[in-house]
Amino acid sequence: MKIENIKTPNDVLEFMKENIKYGWLDINNNEHIGNMKGFRKLYRTSSIEEILQHKIGTCIEQVYLMKNLLDILNIKNKMYCTRIYESNDFNKLDEDEHMHCFILYYQNDKVYQIEHPNWERIGIYEFESEEEAINNINNYYINMSGGISRPVTEFYEVEPNISFKEFNNYINSLDNDRKYVKNI
Repeated sequence: MKIENIKTPNDVLEFMKENIKYGWLDINNNEHIGNMKGFRKLYRTSSIEEILQHKIGTCIEQVYLMKNLLDILNIKNKMYCTRIYESNDFNKLDEDEHMHCFILYYQNDKVYQIEHPNWERIGIYEFESEEEAINNINNYYINMSGGISRPVTEFYEVEPNISFKEFNNYINSLDNDRKYVKNI
């Protein structure tokens, strides 16, 4: 499927399934597919053009690409990040990262999530409200992280060529948009 053939949110998901794998580019422009080794030290965010050229992206890039595709269709959408909170001075570069970005879109008085980066949950999920969607999605990741509380923060852009730490600090800067969600 090509971008010009995308007409619906289902097409967005099909485009992602056919064209984008989970992976990332590092600071040396090397591709990493299927592993997160060195992620905190080497990761940099990719531009939309790089995502499409290399056909890879982490949840950060994939959500940003889906946002752009939904924008082309004039479908209202919002990007969110759920993570185990890390302060701006967190500097343990050998630690695993505990972040997941997701996108919600709004159509016919319903809220939907398109999930592609998490290969265990690929699909489109329907919710009655934004609150239900955020709680449901966040609780999935709270359970995956052993019950550790996770803030959910709406974010608005993905600047290319920034590190994971810089992206985390950007999310931290959006404190007014942070939504703490309780484990249901």
